[in-house]
Amino acid sequence: MTHTKLSDKAVLVKLTLRRAALTKRDHGLTATLQQQENDTSLTVLTKLFKNKDSAINQIMAKFGEVYQYHRKHTHPYVDAGPRLLPNDLYMEYTQEMKHRIAQVDNLLATYMPMYDQLVTDDVMYRNSGHAAGRANASEYPTAEQFKTSMSAELRFQPMADASHFLFDLSDDDLAAFKRAEDEASAAVNTDTIQRMLKPIASLVAKLAEYQGAKGERFHNSLIDNVIEGCKLARKLAINPTQELLDEITALEDAAQGYLADVEMIKGSPNKRSEAKRKLEEVAARMGAFA
Repeated sequence: MTHTKLSDKAVLVKLTLRRAALTKRDHGLTATLQQQENDTSLTVLTKLFKNKDSAINQIMAKFGEVYQYHRKHTHPYVDAGPRLLPNDLYMEYTQEMKHRIAQVDNLLATYMPMYDQLVTDDVMYRNSGHAAGRANASEYPTAEQFKTSMSAELRFQPMADASHFLFDLSDDDLAAFKRAEDEASAAVNTDTIQRMLKPIASLVAKLAEYQGAKGERFHNSLIDNVIEGCKLARKLAINPTQELLDEITALEDAAQGYLADVEMIKGSPNKRSEAKRKLEEVAARMGAFA
């Protein structure tokens, strides 16, 4: 792969999420457990808004989608720190992230006026089950506390470049900087390839075990995931070689063909064997790029 400076091809983006704390200590069960086990360090936690149909859980699920999209459309860069975003993906990423954050804000605007009733409903729901008699509205954050504790913030920053330093670096420091950049580039490349290798491996495993027996399932999503992995890899690739782009296209075309002919693949051991072999060959070639 031709060397390129990451600072010319990508930016760093950090997503900071703050979520409402929806677990509380169950004092009654904690006291009982500590007495039974003679261990005062033991604690029993209970989840608030346990009803999966609660509007609060809708808000939390939509909030989780913000993080999931961020992780899916960026590369790892520093543990628990900013992630790497290709410049070519910047507009799509920012628009989608703003859209997802706006969805959370809209749900908050819709349900916060009725938050107290949602708490009352959840207390009744919990008290009708294993927490009978122990659930109490005082355990819950107020509407204002819940709303202010839910936030998502994006911060972009340029990637470091040796030319950014306002002083001369020693030869050793320049060499270390270059090694760090090369390692980051290699990690980006590996992450891009893995976006395709993982769904290929899942599909190959299913092709190997599927016998077409009654009740046995072969989900089309296994092939869809390969196609999605190709599309995502193409977006996330930074300075890819033409050979890699050709392999991605060939894999995507093959997967599209399998999807169009999926009933034949399900019904024919020979078709499954042929598809498995071709996918394994593609995976081996893809692995060479990582």
